Formats: sequence, C-alpha cells, structure tokens
Amino acid sequence: MSAGKGSIREALLSFLFPPHCPHCHAYVEARGDWCPACLAEIAHFTVYPGFGSVARACSFGAYRGGLRDLIRGLKYQRRESALPYIETVLQFVAEGEQRAMAADFLRPGILAVPVPLARARQKERGFNQAERIFSGWLAEHGIEMQAVLARTRETRPMYGLGRHARRENLRGAFALADGVAPEQIRGRRILLLDDILTTGATLEACAAVLHRAGAGEILGMVLASDHAV
Repeated sequence: MSAGKGSIREALLSFLFPPHCPHCHAYVEARGDWCPACLAEIAHFTVYPGFGSVARACSFGAYRGGLRDLIRGLKYQRRESALPYIETVLQFVAEGEQRAMAADFLRPGILAVPVPLARARQKERGFNQAERIFSGWLAEHGIEMQAVLARTRETRPMYGLGRHARRENLRGAFALADGVAPEQIRGRRILLLDDILTTGATLEACAAVLHRAGAGEILGMVLASDHAV
C-alpha cells in the first residue's frame, strides 16, 4: 500500500517537476539519474597517496559542476533531494570499471568514522553531511559506521586557506567522542569519511587522534576532491 502511494507521489512530482541531470540539466528518466555523458565525466575513482597518519585516501568524483552544486546544496541549504544523485555516483563508481579499486577501501571489519561537525553547526544543519552521504551505501556493503570522534572547538572557515593555515586552524580541534575509550579503537582499521578533500588537513587531523588511540591502518574516503594527485 505505502509503496503504491510512494509511486503515485513520485509520478506526480516527476510530472509537475520533471527530473533533470544535475550537471547539464537535460531531462532524465527519474530523480537521482544523471545523463550518461555527465556521469561518465564527473564520476571517477581517484586514489591519493598518504599524508600524516592517513595511509591513502580516495574520492568518487571531481569537485566541480553538478557534484559541487549537490554538495553545497546539501550542506548549506539542507537539500536532501541531492542524496539520490549522490548515491548514483557512488554506485556508478563502485560497480563500474574501477570497482576493484573501490573494494580495496571496503574490506571486511573496517570501521567507518565520519569527520565530525561542531555541535552548533550540526544542530543548525540537522545532520552530518559526511554521514548522510555514505551511510546507506556503506550499509549495503556491510560496513559499520560509528561517530567515535568529536569537535572540541569551532574553527575558522577553511575556504581560501593554504595547507599550513588549515593545519594550524585544526590543531587540537578533534578528540575521541564522550564515552569512546581507546580500547574501542585499538587495532581497528579505520575509514575516515568526509564530503570534500582539498589539502587533506582535516583527514590528517582526525587521523592523528585515532592513531594516538591505537588505530590500525587509517584510510580516507570523500565524495569529491579538487586535490592534486
């Protein structure tokens, strides 16, 4: 019954507001779809060499065009309508020609840990975008997610800051969350999650806390990046 109602509602929405590709804005069949050309252009799995305690990191696409707009809409306008389009990018990469590379980051037993927001920012936004972006997709792959990190203070906006300034801005900004003991982390392989990778300073700062707690190999996973390989 509910599935039927949902189908009717979706059909009505598609009639009144036809779905379109978030990059070129061509009409597509369903919400969450990209046109094939734009999806192939934007969605590429890229692996980055390590930095700090992060052994290596990966991204699912370039931080530009439609993918950039989706991330900004989710973060700053709380447009959760962006999520089906983001899910399509994750699935396209993970099930495509680069699936073996993606699978290397999803080994059994790995613990996914979202980069935390400041408490006030999460309250304002209503969710952690890194957690919202990856939670459903990782669950489908049997990957456990836990919010084991917390922000200890507000930081300056990172836009426009170089790598050194970003590292200074994030110094001491993360810690284990209340109630999380180092014993819960010790020896665990960790997959740090964030929405964007620019210099790697945020992942590096979070990984340092996990490394001090005794974590095993620490990997990074982001949706999009403008970081040079």
